[in-house]
Amino acid sequence: MNDESPKKVTWITYSLFAELFLLLAGIDQFTKDLITKSFAVAQIKPVIKNFFSLMYVRNKGSAFSLFANQKWGVKFLSIISSIALVVILFLAFYVLAKFKSRRLCACLIFLAAGTLGNLIDRIRLQYVVDFLRFDFGSYTFPIFNVADICVTLSCIVLAVLLFFSDRFIPEVPFNGSKKDEKKDD
Repeated sequence: MNDESPKKVTWITYSLFAELFLLLAGIDQFTKDLITKSFAVAQIKPVIKNFFSLMYVRNKGSAFSLFANQKWGVKFLSIISSIALVVILFLAFYVLAKFKSRRLCACLIFLAAGTLGNLIDRIRLQYVVDFLRFDFGSYTFPIFNVADICVTLSCIVLAVLLFFSDRFIPEVPFNGSKKDEKKDD
């Protein structure tokens, strides 16, 4: 089983994860609001010359502007994001309750917060506000936002947890308990 301590999960733990979820989504919305009030669309303000800039863009698609030119793109992405948000939040609190894995729950909360941040934009604005731009010589990395950071970091950490460390993910027997295994012998 998972060796995180303490073993008991209290309502305070659930409350802290709920607050983290709302805080991350709030930071995303706050930064997007600052950009939309301070920048014109496509306006660039260099922060670190030839490397990092703030640039306000409207992304009507998903990652890398996928589905941006489709009339149904925003609605489709909103529906998918809504379903994903519910599933991720359920999984986060299920993992916390069943396996008491705070690390895995935190990853899922970051993923859910990022999903919510971009979902709010899609529903409210019909596009996602992106503003963080990195240039590497002649290559410009796709412009992104705080919600995208939450999603990307959570996916990286989840991959590490799932593929490289069984310490963070409890082993769940497929056939029930050890008593069942002894009966089969």
